[in-house]
Amino acid sequence: MEEKFRNPIQIGIIVSDLDATIENFKRILEIEPRAIADFPPLDSPEVEQYYNGEPGDSKGRFCFFDFGNIEIEVIMPISGRSIWQDFLDSHGPGLHHIKFSVGTHRESKEFMAGLGIPISQMGAAVGRNTGKEWLYYNTYGQLGFDLEVMNEIIE
Repeated sequence: MEEKFRNPIQIGIIVSDLDATIENFKRILEIEPRAIADFPPLDSPEVEQYYNGEPGDSKGRFCFFDFGNIEIEVIMPISGRSIWQDFLDSHGPGLHHIKFSVGTHRESKEFMAGLGIPISQMGAAVGRNTGKEWLYYNTYGQLGFDLEVMNEIIE
């Protein structure tokens, strides 16, 4: 099998107060956010998303920090059903996922299905990743965090 989970591109953190987290990143880590965005974007048409296999309706506010070759994504759930809100309700703020880039989703879907690990949430990417798709695999029980993958090739 191709080594698809060797080069993480993002660490995702769930928070309940995005503004306070941004201020703490500035004060403690002395770093400014690269971008702050709403998902789905407020000025765009409805974005396709799924939550546990059903159409999703999640909304959140996101902040991105660049640390060399890895991005820190800070997510504050706003409304709707999402694994982000589920995480916050169950665990409080903390490390949520590690994201990897894959060529296409085909091989990772087959591999994870073979392990009995389901896709818990997925959707269309927006912003600089428009046209791509992100998938979360429910690996919290096995790894202590979920896996997120985003395709490089649009199928």
